[in-house]
Amino acid sequence: MEPVKKVILFLFLGCSFLQASIMAVETHPFLAEGKFTEWQTLSPAHIESDIRMAIAKAQGNVDTIAALPKKSLTFENVILALEHAGNTLDLAWERVSHLDNVCNSDELRAEYNKMLPEVVEFSSNIILNDALWERVKAYSESKAAKNLPAIDRRLLKETVDGFRDSGADLPREKRERLKQISLELSQKTQKFSENCLDSRNAWEKYVEDGAFLKGLPETTLAVLADDAKRHGRSGYRLSLDAPSYGPCMQYLDSDDLRRELFEASLAVGRAGEYNNATLVEEILKLRDERAQLIGYKTHADLTLKHRMAKNGEKALSFIEDLHGRTGRYFHRDVEELRQFIREYTGDESATLKPWNGTYYSEKLRQKKYGFEAELLRPYFKMEDAIGGLFELAHRLYGIKIFECKTFFSPEEGAQTPGDAISVWHGDVKFYDIFDGKGEYIGSFYADWYPRKSKRGGAWACGLVQGGDDANGRWQHPVGAICGNLTPSTESSPSLLTHGEVETIFHEFGHLLHCMFGEVKHKSLNGTNVAWDFVELPSQIMENFCWDRTSLDLFAKHHRTGEKIPDELFRGMLAARNHLSGMAMMRQLCFAKLDLELHHNYGAYKNCDIEEKLCDILQPYRVQFEEKIPTITLQFGHIFGGGYSAGYYSYKWAEVLDADVFTRFSDGGVLSSEIGQQFREKILSQGDSMDADVLYRNFMGRDPQLEPLLIRSGLYDDLR
Repeated sequence: MEPVKKVILFLFLGCSFLQASIMAVETHPFLAEGKFTEWQTLSPAHIESDIRMAIAKAQGNVDTIAALPKKSLTFENVILALEHAGNTLDLAWERVSHLDNVCNSDELRAEYNKMLPEVVEFSSNIILNDALWERVKAYSESKAAKNLPAIDRRLLKETVDGFRDSGADLPREKRERLKQISLELSQKTQKFSENCLDSRNAWEKYVEDGAFLKGLPETTLAVLADDAKRHGRSGYRLSLDAPSYGPCMQYLDSDDLRRELFEASLAVGRAGEYNNATLVEEILKLRDERAQLIGYKTHADLTLKHRMAKNGEKALSFIEDLHGRTGRYFHRDVEELRQFIREYTGDESATLKPWNGTYYSEKLRQKKYGFEAELLRPYFKMEDAIGGLFELAHRLYGIKIFECKTFFSPEEGAQTPGDAISVWHGDVKFYDIFDGKGEYIGSFYADWYPRKSKRGGAWACGLVQGGDDANGRWQHPVGAICGNLTPSTESSPSLLTHGEVETIFHEFGHLLHCMFGEVKHKSLNGTNVAWDFVELPSQIMENFCWDRTSLDLFAKHHRTGEKIPDELFRGMLAARNHLSGMAMMRQLCFAKLDLELHHNYGAYKNCDIEEKLCDILQPYRVQFEEKIPTITLQFGHIFGGGYSAGYYSYKWAEVLDADVFTRFSDGGVLSSEIGQQFREKILSQGDSMDADVLYRNFMGRDPQLEPLLIRSGLYDDLR
């Protein structure tokens, strides 16, 4: 999952309700006021005019603040006005960006890329606005600023820090360079993402005879057959989408086909016109230059200043410490898998290959634990999983969630019926959330299935950030959760893997963080928290997918209604830590790669980055006979998303969530008392206080590492 990035200034990428005067949907649809978006009106043809109008309005608001007489400065006309100055632009650009993620097209991409430089230029000009910075700084040093309420002081501090960390105190020529860097980075990271999407979509393979797909579960075969039909072909369509690629690598008996799939996946972002090598070098160079200009040694130090890790060295030490604790388990797992392959094939010369590791890992799990993951799929019908998730949220937090009627039309300007909510695709669902007293909390869209126009992975975002509007009126949040899960077929409903169920719970955790926020300042509310804290609310939800009490709320056979049999559940728990040393090391490898490039960048200048990374990461990677490149050229999290110098956050948050869940497991997994405390002390607080403080408020102490090691089966050294 990738959360909405917190931007200290006022170009917040999580959008807010429009504060402009009402504009006709037909004329300026991306600026249209209203609680919900009329998605069918958002034609790419409107993007240029609407975004320019939004930029002009935002610039006018900024100019008003910058022209204030210095004797008249107040919190309301400077800091709060700046907080809301970009509301119109936030709304419009969030809609454009969201469509770029879920309904990508050549036309939309062209308009997005045309306007991206202008949006970035507007944002970058903030640090060049001397008059604006003078007034922000003057107010911050005033006597009135010292007597603000705590939450207003927090907003003031974040605003001032945001200016300084963006280079506002630098000479003008350096600020001009920072502006140019921001523009170049936005364009290059966007191109990186487009290359990954296009190269992933460019590969497909049709198999006419199902005999060549021996080993695949019936559910997967049905998905592949339906996919072929949707593309006007017979047989089965293999692609790099998760519902195809994952099961093929795990179950497909054909070593040749698995190898072909693996090599196609390896080529993403790496081959031909989609090669990201030059982009990676340019992005790293620009990020390093920006950090140096602002006064930081590394991009990691600049990025992590306001996060729990504080700097790159501490984040790197965290990863390397976990690596040291994991190493012997990792090597044990690799050797166990190598030995199993020799035994299973009866060939002493058989070796572990990058395209057979997942396949033989599944075979080993079945032998070792008598457990086959695919046996769980009939118990995880999508609708039942969603219903169980909502019931869990009701028991923990007292909320009630209701599905609303939706309307989708591919025709621009189609009229949405009065009793329906417009959506951007026919697969999209829409829900309202109410508290125990029947009071409305917020709403969200859910878009779970893959399609060619949609980026890979899973994520949550805030389309409308909860908080006060410019007039002090509370605006309810509207969010979205998206994924690429197993769809239904002509012969079967959508039946999920256990991992896909975890994905739904994970993204819903992000959504609740957004929905439950009670901080009046939007930039401090919801998921706008320290990046290495934002995964706690999501990852805590995954724990409920392993508990019998919570699973019994929804895990039932889609035909018989039977709950997961005890023997199957015991096998599931026993196999939870199957090759957990390898799983842990894989994530540590990604985090190490990220920090090597963003904290130790000096060592990668003027050299072959890929070759040096392969050497540095050797202790973190399984060593094959074939030299396998790193994930660098397709690592969207750090080169196309917001996780640069921050991928360690996933593992950091695992420490937090494993520790926090001890309160639930000790006090009752479905305890409404503990659930309400978690909501009140963590989920509702946004960034109103430092994450360390929020954590201690709930746990009564600092985080402990041991619960994660115990949960992962990496705890022998604790005895």
